[in-house]
Amino acid sequence: MDTRELFLDQAAAIVGEENVVRVGGGAGYIDPYPLNPGRNRWPGVRPATVEEVQALVRLATETGVPLWAFSRGKNLGYGGPEPRNQDTVALDLGRMNRILEVDDKLCYAVVEPGVTFFDLFEYIQERGLKVWMSVPALGWGSVLGNTLDRGYGMTPNGDHVKSLCGMEVVLPDGDLVRTGMWAMEGTDLGPIFQGGFGPTLEGLFTQSNLGVVTKIGLWLMPWPDVFISGDVVVEREEDMPRLIDILTELRRLDVIQNNALCGNVVRAATMNGPRSRWYTGGGSIPDERLEEMRREMGIGQWNAKFAIYGDKGLAQRRLEIIRERFAGLEGFEVRARLYEGRDGAQVAYADIAPQDRAHMAGVPSMKPLETVAWAAENGGHIDAAPIIPARGQEVWDFYQEAKALYREYGFDLYIGYHLYPRHMVHVTMIFFENDNEEQLARARALYLKLLEAARRRGYAPYRSHVDYMDVIADGFDFNNHAARRLQERLKDALDPAGVISPGKQGVWPRRDRRAGAVAAAEAGVASAMQ
Repeated sequence: MDTRELFLDQAAAIVGEENVVRVGGGAGYIDPYPLNPGRNRWPGVRPATVEEVQALVRLATETGVPLWAFSRGKNLGYGGPEPRNQDTVALDLGRMNRILEVDDKLCYAVVEPGVTFFDLFEYIQERGLKVWMSVPALGWGSVLGNTLDRGYGMTPNGDHVKSLCGMEVVLPDGDLVRTGMWAMEGTDLGPIFQGGFGPTLEGLFTQSNLGVVTKIGLWLMPWPDVFISGDVVVEREEDMPRLIDILTELRRLDVIQNNALCGNVVRAATMNGPRSRWYTGGGSIPDERLEEMRREMGIGQWNAKFAIYGDKGLAQRRLEIIRERFAGLEGFEVRARLYEGRDGAQVAYADIAPQDRAHMAGVPSMKPLETVAWAAENGGHIDAAPIIPARGQEVWDFYQEAKALYREYGFDLYIGYHLYPRHMVHVTMIFFENDNEEQLARARALYLKLLEAARRRGYAPYRSHVDYMDVIADGFDFNNHAARRLQERLKDALDPAGVISPGKQGVWPRRDRRAGAVAAAEAGVASAMQ
């Protein structure tokens, strides 16, 4: 009998046959937007408790069958639930979906991996708890999974991993560890104090294959008295550097309280129908047509969104400062809408216009999923998101190179920058038609060219599609890849059998390291990334 089938048979005694996913009849896991050909469905197991996770990890070690762990498998654009190689079994943590605690005085939550952003939002609303959460683009994903993968939202707590406070982890040998203050029995400090006693451990388990995280503490924000939703609309493409410099300085000064979002005309158009509504020609949409499109939509070449929260007097003064900074700049317009509670109460979601409610007000949504149909009804996408310094001229220079590459390979350049105080996430998406191999080949070539261009400038993505983890890891090459060599030593010490997510972030068990090097070389850019 196949070793993997033997594992699944024995796993059924742990989780029940109904929670063993066997391939056949359309069942099994797969990336819904496969960038590379040859993907097949693969099997999995669905534990519901920490004890079941421990038992499955021990069984994996005994049988030598590796597990690919994920919370919900909704990390679309990065491979979804897809493993690095298909001889693994999915460890699907979606059934572990308890919200263990939400405290609206000290503003934190404790959740398991299967809790979605919709789940947490509804829990808070049903109980009338006075906290706002931070949400990413799509609300169906895991709160825990997004945090561990260093995902982000758009409220003051939008850098989710910075709000992480303590976790519980099943190690590869089945042992159970709690980090930070949770390492003490009988304490309430676990989700309250970031740290503990001795070296902090949480970072070892973010974007990691050193263990399986089964719960986290996460900080939330107090429910504000007022909420201001703001926009900066910029008519000219070439004014982008000034926009970036002003917004990021205002963020460093804490005048703007969240990480502003800056999009281009293509981004706005993807929210308003398929590409064919706007343009039916080949290649990238020409600049002259983009100018017409922005006028038709009543937007700018650049459209930035920001938000302000809290006390009404402070919020109004923050908005005044923002208006002052942009005053007199030709082609710049600041638009803002202030929402406040009635009769002295805090602002209510029902009073916030739908277009302002999602994301920056911490309300989960599925609206951005519509953009997947931009290139075709049977559409998919991959995200290319290098981190670059928040300096306007540098952003402009890299944008120009990215724009030229998109034109060379015949795609429309989608921009959705996320602006932090000192860095920014240079988010571009490549939209394609699933199963269109000619288009997919161009998408793969463009993605690799973008990685190469970023690495040449000293930039790199903060997370990766599973197919390109080795390539990106190769770019972190100081002192002969000293960081990866240390990560491999930790992997060998904690997971000598290599059963937890082999190859995640380019960290392979000892037996597979040659395969990882070959995968990076075959991607065709390993030498360019050095």
